[in-house]
Amino acid sequence: MVSEFMLQQTRVETVLPYYERFLRTFPTLQSLARASLQSVLKVWAGMGYYARARHLQAAARAILRRHAGMIPRTKKELLSLPGFGPYIAGAVASIAFHEPVAALDGNVKRVVSRVLGHREEISTSRQKKVLENSVGELIPSRQASAFNQALMDLGALICIPKHPRCPQCPIQSLCAWPGLEIQRKKRALKKIRKQIWAVALVEQDGRYLIHRKEGKGLLAGLWQFPIVVLEEKISGEVRQERKIIRGALRDNFGLRIKINGELPIKEHQFTHMHVTMKPFQCSLAETFPADKAPRDIRWVKPSHFSRYPISTAMAKIAALIRNPKHEPRNSIV
Repeated sequence: MVSEFMLQQTRVETVLPYYERFLRTFPTLQSLARASLQSVLKVWAGMGYYARARHLQAAARAILRRHAGMIPRTKKELLSLPGFGPYIAGAVASIAFHEPVAALDGNVKRVVSRVLGHREEISTSRQKKVLENSVGELIPSRQASAFNQALMDLGALICIPKHPRCPQCPIQSLCAWPGLEIQRKKRALKKIRKQIWAVALVEQDGRYLIHRKEGKGLLAGLWQFPIVVLEEKISGEVRQERKIIRGALRDNFGLRIKINGELPIKEHQFTHMHVTMKPFQCSLAETFPADKAPRDIRWVKPSHFSRYPISTAMAKIAALIRNPKHEPRNSIV
């Protein structure tokens, strides 16, 4: 269950050290269910897609509450748990419990589509259901685990997307397109959004302000420095940028700040968004009540940043504070 949650959208070689550390920290389902979300996110920090960690813990808690701590053994039951879609439910049911059901990840869909001669992209729910049924009929009795894992490995190592290694394929004689490279319809590339973040590094007596992002979505539940999204048209307009930052800190945190300078810009690539982070060194001038202030706020020494689960993006900014190599730029308030 842990490995399947981690391997969504992430390569095996990236996952392995996180997987090993996660199981050392949470060796049982009970230890994961009873841990704080912050401790779970801390172990996960750096791997991205943090909703996976939240869903994994929610599933563990549901299993403890609804199933007396025993992971359900069927795909149907697993689908009722938080974070379990058709693939993860099929993978856990077949690999762990030998239920003869399909586990259709991208590799398996590609292998089976090629073997069966499907020339169109498998995209609709109906097409996926047909493929699931086809795989289910092929699974040998009591060998669902080995069969599904074999399909996954075949797709990852031999039946690869662009240049399948057909001469090395053990089922070449069964394939409808032996030796042919599949010509898929080109899909329009998903446009990568771009954002510019002003990151306020507010210092008071050697400690810096961080807060935990509330709600859902990108980086929810993680700790971060205050961020203001800047419009592209005002990026580079020094006085305008700083006016916006001071206003956001006043309205959202109840702080009046002095901006002392800037640190080097850092870039970070999320899956569907590229972020340019502009760190501003700030000092605290005054505090007062703010209606929209986040519930969880801390003033933290740089040496203690590692105690809080922060994203890889924020870790890049934290590194600038811990290891300053540049003098502040543009020290206009």
